[in-house]
Amino acid sequence: MEENKETISNGITLALGTVNNWVADFYSLLPNIIAGLFIFFVFLAIAFGARLSTKKYFSRRGRIDLGRLLSSLSFWVFMLFGLIIALTIIMPSLKPGNLVASMGVGSLAIGFVFQDILQNWLSGLLILLRLPFRRGDQIIIGDAEGTVIRIDPRATILRTYDGRDIVVPNSTVYSSNVTIHTSQPQRRVEMELTVGYNYDIRVITKIIQNSLEQVEEILKDPLPQVLCWDLGSTSLGIKVRWWIDSERSEEVVSRARAVQAIKEAFDANDIDPTDPQLIYYHEAKDGDEILDESDDKPNKKQSVTEDTVTQGPPPPEFKTSASDPEANQPKLDDKSKTMLTD
Repeated sequence: MEENKETISNGITLALGTVNNWVADFYSLLPNIIAGLFIFFVFLAIAFGARLSTKKYFSRRGRIDLGRLLSSLSFWVFMLFGLIIALTIIMPSLKPGNLVASMGVGSLAIGFVFQDILQNWLSGLLILLRLPFRRGDQIIIGDAEGTVIRIDPRATILRTYDGRDIVVPNSTVYSSNVTIHTSQPQRRVEMELTVGYNYDIRVITKIIQNSLEQVEEILKDPLPQVLCWDLGSTSLGIKVRWWIDSERSEEVVSRARAVQAIKEAFDANDIDPTDPQLIYYHEAKDGDEILDESDDKPNKKQSVTEDTVTQGPPPPEFKTSASDPEANQPKLDDKSKTMLTD
C-alpha cells in the first residue's frame, strides 16, 4: 500500500515538473511568440493588400478573371512566406532550409493527390495569359456551346442559349479545339434548298436574291450569294450564303426571316420548291398492271420570267431581348489583347 502511494506521488511530482518546465519554456518563448505573431499579422496585412491591389490593377485593364486568379495566388504566397518566417522566429531551432525541404517533399505528395486540380489551375492561368477568348464570347468546346460567363481557376463557365450553365474543366479547354463565333465582327451563314429542273434557274436565283434583300440583318457587304450547288437525280440543289453580325441571335433571326421571305416569294410566283419528279404508283384493282400517275400531272414549264418576278411581302420582324443568352454580350477585353489579333 505504501509503495503504491509512493508511486502515485512520484508520478504526480513528475507530471507537475513537466508542466512547470512547459510553463517555463512558454515564458522563455513568449517574446518569440509575440514577435512571430506580429510578423505573421504583418504578412497577413501585406497579403490582403497584395490581393486587393492586384485585383484592382487587372480590373482597370479589363482582365478581371486573370486578376482574380493572380490576386489569390499573391495572397497565398505572402501568407506562406509569413508563416515560414513566423515559425522560424518562434522556434529558432527550426531552420528555414529544412522547413522548405520538408515542404517540398510534402508538396510533391500533395501534387500527386491533387493532380487534376493543379492541372486545371495551370491550364486556367495559361488560358488567361494567352486569352484565346473573352468574357461574352460565344464559343464551342466539344459538345458544349454557349457564352463565356467567366474563367475560374478550375473551370470555364459557359451559359447555353437555352439558359443553362456548363462547367468545362480548364484542362479540357486548353487541350481541345475551340470554335469562337464572335472573334470576328461578321461571319457567314449557309442554307440549302432544292427546286425542280422544270423551273428557270435564273428566275429562281432572282427570287431568292430579292427575298434576301428584304432582310435587314443580312449584310450588303459582302453580298449574299445564291449558288447552284448540286445536280441531283430529280432536282437541283441550291446553296444560299449570306453574312451577318457574329452573334447567335443574328443567325437565328436572319435565317428565320430569310426562310419566310423565300417561301412567300415562291408562293407569289406560283413556285412549288418540292421535288416535282416524284412518281407514285398504285396497284390496279382488277389486275397486276401498275399505272403511272405522273401522266395525269404533267410538268408545265414555268411561265414566270426574270422581268415578271413578283416581289414577295417583307418578312415579319423578330426582336431579341438584351437578356437573351443568344444576344450580344459586352466584351471586357479589346480584341487587340487576345491571341487572335489580326
